[in-house]
Amino acid sequence: MKRTRKIRVLTVAILCGLVLCPSLSKATSITIEIEGVVDSVWDTGNQLGGKIKTGDTITGTYTYDLSTPDTNPSAYVADYLHYASPCGVALSVGGFEFKTDPANVDFLIEITNNYPPADAYFLVSKHNIVIPNSVSVEDISWFLYDPLGNALTSAVLPEDAPVLDRWHLNDLRIESLRTFSIGGHVTYAVVPEPGTILLFGLVSLLLRKRP
Repeated sequence: MKRTRKIRVLTVAILCGLVLCPSLSKATSITIEIEGVVDSVWDTGNQLGGKIKTGDTITGTYTYDLSTPDTNPSAYVADYLHYASPCGVALSVGGFEFKTDPANVDFLIEITNNYPPADAYFLVSKHNIVIPNSVSVEDISWFLYDPLGNALTSAVLPEDAPVLDRWHLNDLRIESLRTFSIGGHVTYAVVPEPGTILLFGLVSLLLRKRP
């Protein structure tokens, strides 16, 4: 009887996954998970209280919409401006949360392909939530640059995360102008697989249920 119940549970889970995964794959919203390392900290006003140090780990995500139009007329450069949540950035380091203000999104992804001959991938969030002590955060940005133009094949918004070893420059920054600046680089970037995670979570949950 127990084996029969488990088979039924697995069948239900698989069917749910088959139904849900296609709908997820059609979504236009892409979220990239990233992890990085702090390379430098400038904080003359002690707004960070010494809580962020060189070598600390930065974790977070950024989200963009594949349906966002390119507003740059150039054949080499594409600008994708996002003005609505959930698009934007959210980073954590040293107990601080640096993130796009969901009520006032101003988030740009700019992609340069063979702008003779370089490639570049740049994102920046301009309107961000204030941190404790009411300190504003003007820019949260990430800049990738390949002077040889081998990193990209087009300036279209990608469905996958940047492949980090293709880039010569990798610069992650969190800045409050005239107050503090955190510099770092990204060591890991990936698009999570929500359908797979959901499926395994559902199986696990159902298997734990008592008859």
